[in-house]
Amino acid sequence: MDLKRRKSKISYTVMIISDSAKNHIKQFHLRAGAVGVITGIVFVALVALVCYVVYSSITLSDSLERSRKQVEQITQLREEKTQLEVSNEELTEKVSILSETVNQKVEAEQALAAQQEESRIPKGFPLSGSAQIKTAEGAAAGEAAEEENQDTEQENTIVNADTKEIIFTAAAGINVIASGAGTVTAVDTDVQYGHSISIDHGNGYITIYRNAGNPMVKVGDEITRGSILYVIAEENTDMAYSIKQEDTYIDPMEMIEING
Repeated sequence: MDLKRRKSKISYTVMIISDSAKNHIKQFHLRAGAVGVITGIVFVALVALVCYVVYSSITLSDSLERSRKQVEQITQLREEKTQLEVSNEELTEKVSILSETVNQKVEAEQALAAQQEESRIPKGFPLSGSAQIKTAEGAAAGEAAEEENQDTEQENTIVNADTKEIIFTAAAGINVIASGAGTVTAVDTDVQYGHSISIDHGNGYITIYRNAGNPMVKVGDEITRGSILYVIAEENTDMAYSIKQEDTYIDPMEMIEING
């Protein structure tokens, strides 16, 4: 028991000596337990300090790594942005070229459609060469306007008031041709002329060609302006021509463009 009591009374003295002229000396008496506590506190503080330094180092390293990655990402994004800008310029140029091409194609298609629509109007001369127009009395009215551009009164050139039919007389070797593009809708036998060909032009116009020659087309044929319908020979020099507009006969001379 005495030994334990002696051990418990062990203490430490801390002396602080001043270097001043008065040589002050301060003494602090610390018990062993207090020293142990202080030592523990100092140890814990050191451990905490080391942990803080290590943590700070790790955090700083992570922060630097993140910063480095962010810089790399920013650089990469800038490069991608530059590439996208270049690609966008190229695409814009391609779109402009494509748009211009499309516009040109649309204009060409519109022009072609207009040309095709115009070609369906039966205003062409229905013969490949010159011809005479028979009057209602049966006498020749002179050369067709295609050659001499002569005017003939309507009541003399139209031989049938109902169909407003005009009769052309042409020389052998001349062809009866379609006055406009369209579809052959009928190839019939005609009591007076031998054959009759009807062409639907798809725009309300129907032309009818009557001649004694052999028809050169058949029902369903898609033909263009100038397609041969008959070949004029010595035995079939007369060709009767009439036009319907919306199922009503009109004067063919109002449609024919002699110089067209």
